[in-house]
Amino acid sequence: MSVASAGAPPRILPGYLLRPRLLGARNTWRAADTRTRAAYAVFGLMGLAFWAGLFWFLHFIIGGFHTVEVFGPLLTRKLLEILLISLFMMLCFSNVVTALSTFFLSDDLELLLALPIPRPVLHYARLAETAVQSSWMMAMFGLPVFLAYGIVYQAPWTYYALLAVVMPAFVAIPVALGVTVATLLVNIFPARRTREFMAMAGVLVVVAVFVFLRLLRPERFTDARAFESLAAYVAEIQTPMPALFPPTWASEVLLGTLQGRDLPWLPLGLLVLGALAVVAVGHWITASLYIQGWSKSQEARSARGAQSAWMGALVSGAQRLLPVAWRPIVVKDIRTFFRDPSQWSQVFLLGSLIVIYLFSINAIPMDQFRGPWALALRRALAFLNLGMAGFVMAGVAIRFQFAAVSGEGRAFWVVRSGPVDPVAFLWAKSLLGLVPMLVVGEILAVASTILLGAGAYLTIVSGGTALFLAIGLGGIATSMGAMYPNFKADNAAKVATGPAGVMFMVFALSLVGCVLALEAYPVYVWLRADALEQPVSTGAWAISGALLATAAVGCVLAGLLPMRRAARQLWSKGL
Repeated sequence: MSVASAGAPPRILPGYLLRPRLLGARNTWRAADTRTRAAYAVFGLMGLAFWAGLFWFLHFIIGGFHTVEVFGPLLTRKLLEILLISLFMMLCFSNVVTALSTFFLSDDLELLLALPIPRPVLHYARLAETAVQSSWMMAMFGLPVFLAYGIVYQAPWTYYALLAVVMPAFVAIPVALGVTVATLLVNIFPARRTREFMAMAGVLVVVAVFVFLRLLRPERFTDARAFESLAAYVAEIQTPMPALFPPTWASEVLLGTLQGRDLPWLPLGLLVLGALAVVAVGHWITASLYIQGWSKSQEARSARGAQSAWMGALVSGAQRLLPVAWRPIVVKDIRTFFRDPSQWSQVFLLGSLIVIYLFSINAIPMDQFRGPWALALRRALAFLNLGMAGFVMAGVAIRFQFAAVSGEGRAFWVVRSGPVDPVAFLWAKSLLGLVPMLVVGEILAVASTILLGAGAYLTIVSGGTALFLAIGLGGIATSMGAMYPNFKADNAAKVATGPAGVMFMVFALSLVGCVLALEAYPVYVWLRADALEQPVSTGAWAISGALLATAAVGCVLAGLLPMRRAARQLWSKGL
């Protein structure tokens, strides 16, 4: 061995840069106590149950399509194409946003760029990390689809072997495209603003895709009578996808194997070689523009919105209406909310959520409810819709109120060491998140009841239920967020993904279920009396009033009681 070779530095591979994250995950598991490991096991079983339920549902749908005479293969082909297009589009958008974080905004980039690491090694390591972070939906939602297709078609072993080739190639294309687009955008616009804009654009695109799919009415494909003629029906479901499109290649490979045809080498070659080509071209573009883009990404956020005149008016109004102990905390949260685009951009998400929800309610075929009990069935559906509205409210609560305390970050020591009442601190943190949850809950509950034509009584019940659920869910969310804070999380989305977030959803949905159970008898009494055109007895009205009052008081107590315990536990934590 020569001296030069003996003194040469060891060759660095992308796996070396990924190893610290794997070791960190392993050490987190080793350092966890028995209670934490049990919680992880429970949540893992819950995720496995969700996966199994999704697989059973997809197996039922695909099996139903497959049994349709003559048109079964056409229907299953169209369903697979729609699913692959949806996954591909979601992967493209999620990879752009994720690549902005992993390639340009990650905290460890300053260290990695200062080390003697070859740029290709860093690029492929970050490419793999981006793929893992943004493509988990393929494993969660895509794998049950492909397994269900394999079982329904009684696929040979070659189908499952091809999945190990098709899926990585299918995922690699949007990952490489996302990294390339993110690099080009960062060299034109600031990285932080680009990520915030892409997040908002992604929400708007999801809404547009949902509305577009609803306007297409894919349920028509199961009913040939919805078309003018049999020829029109066949032409509609046989509309081909673009030839040079990765979902087309993947569907042709998988369907060809499922239907027992010879292996489609041409689409398989296009998919695999296309993935390698896109990755290579993406590396070539990124290599020449990366350093320049990363330098441009090192800029501070602008505070123009937090210093505007309308912000001063809003803060002054809040100071006049709030208790003295709450004022500095609420004012700080208001200024932070409008200064940080990652927070105020959630308004677009909430607006999109309302549009999608009401559009779905309006798309329900209410003309199918016929007969003397048609109106009663519509009103019962409106009452059951309160459960879905409560689920949406719980999702809003976990995003805003559950993450409110953790949003203080490492600066929590400033609050903890100051003369701040812990209970007042939690109430002040809960107040700002109560506004969007109450607005979303009232709009969904009242507007959906009106769209379903359920009458004034159920509209009043829905509005009151949303009001008291907002109080109960907000208190539980803030309390549990204070009991299990995560001050190291760099965004609110990570706070909600832990075991405590799942535990909150369990408690929240339990509260929604209890409220609906208490309100079921009063609604039943009213529906029965209205359908039979008979007056309600005094005793039934008294029982109904008592049950409604119990539901309201239960929501208020659920929101009030945990606050003091959560405040004591939060203040007992060390700095």
